[in-house]
Amino acid sequence: MNWSKITDTELGRAAWDILEETTCDYHNGWHVLKMYNYLDETNEPYDECLDWAVLFHDIVYDNQPEKELRSAGKFVEMSKQYSGAETLDFFAMTRVCGMIHATTDHFCHVKDVSAIIRADLHALTNPLDTFYNFQSIMDESMNLYKIDEVTFADNNIKFMGGLYDRVQKNMETDPDHREFYKDVKRGIVSTINLARILKGDL
Repeated sequence: MNWSKITDTELGRAAWDILEETTCDYHNGWHVLKMYNYLDETNEPYDECLDWAVLFHDIVYDNQPEKELRSAGKFVEMSKQYSGAETLDFFAMTRVCGMIHATTDHFCHVKDVSAIIRADLHALTNPLDTFYNFQSIMDESMNLYKIDEVTFADNNIKFMGGLYDRVQKNMETDPDHREFYKDVKRGIVSTINLARILKGDL
C-alpha cells in the first residue's frame, strides 16, 4: 500500500478496523488495497482527499440504500472523533464526500472524480479478476439481500447494463482514459455473460 499516506493516523486505523470486521465477500479491505495498488501502479499523483475517499468509500456496506451517501457521512462523523484529517478544510472535506458519492454510479461528470472511479472499476479490466469477483459479489449479495442465484443474476444484468452506458459516456467526458474504459466495457460484457450462463440463457 505504497500510495496511501494515511494508514498510520488514528482515523485511518479506525477505518481499517471497520473494514477488517466486515463480513462482505467483495466490498472489504482487500478491495480497498486493490484500489490503492492501482493508484500506485498507474502513478496517480498523491491527493490526500482521494486517499481518504478510497479508504471510506465502502465503509458502510449493508442491505440498505444510499450506502455511498452514508459512507461519506461516516467519514465526516469519524473525522471529528479521531485525529488524522485536521488539515482538511471545508472545501477539502466536500471533495472527499464528492469522490465517495461518485462511486454510486461511476459516471465521470467532472475530472476530479476520475481517479476514484477508475480505481473502483479497474478489476473489470482483468478477465481473471472479473471472473473471481463475480463469484464474490454473488456470495455477498445473496448474504446481504437474502436472494437466490437467479435473482442475483437478473439484478446483475440490469446493473451492469446501466454501468455499461455510463462507462460509454465516460469515454467522452474523460477522454484521457478512453482505452481504460474500453477494457472496462469488455469486463462488463463478460460479467453479463456470466450472469446469463448462471440463468441458463447461454
